[in-house]
Amino acid sequence: MPIHHETRPGRLLGDALAATLWFEPNRSELEALKSLLDSGVAEPIAGGADDAGSRVRSGAAATLLRRAGFLPPPTLRPYFAVCALEAWRRVPVRQLAGWSGIPWSVLKRRMAAAGLTPAGIATWNLALHAAWLLDVAELHVSTVVRCMRLGRPAALSAVLGARAVHFSGGKVEPGAFAAALDRYISVLRAAFRV
Repeated sequence: MPIHHETRPGRLLGDALAATLWFEPNRSELEALKSLLDSGVAEPIAGGADDAGSRVRSGAAATLLRRAGFLPPPTLRPYFAVCALEAWRRVPVRQLAGWSGIPWSVLKRRMAAAGLTPAGIATWNLALHAAWLLDVAELHVSTVVRCMRLGRPAALSAVLGARAVHFSGGKVEPGAFAAALDRYISVLRAAFRV
């Protein structure tokens, strides 16, 4: 199954969101970001389509940005933000990097210094979105497979299994999203020593 590629005009992130994520946030900037996310501003960016999963995906993205968006150093935050907003579906990692505005070689070098890879972070975000859709939104597996553009349930199982999210009988365990998010945050804290 071919991977769907979209071309986005201009910058992926809005100016206010990008500025907030790029620089060290102070308390007022963090509160401004939280209110932007709460108001649903992230929905058109994260969803991009008028399907039933759009609002749910933006909820997952908002949670990822709130809980993990400021753990990476400022020079890497745009990539992590783009992954939180856009890695709810299969997107080539180089395309995610391009949308973040960080040159591929620079991104790889900076992430390697922390013991991470761009593909690993994209995979974490893909799995977290899948866990959110199945656990928090309680969507049927066929709906999740379709809206994430995974092609078949076996691909969804592989995505979740890659990040130790137990998936059986078309369901995840209750609390799977929170548990996976905690593991992701632990990985980021260890990598960036925060």
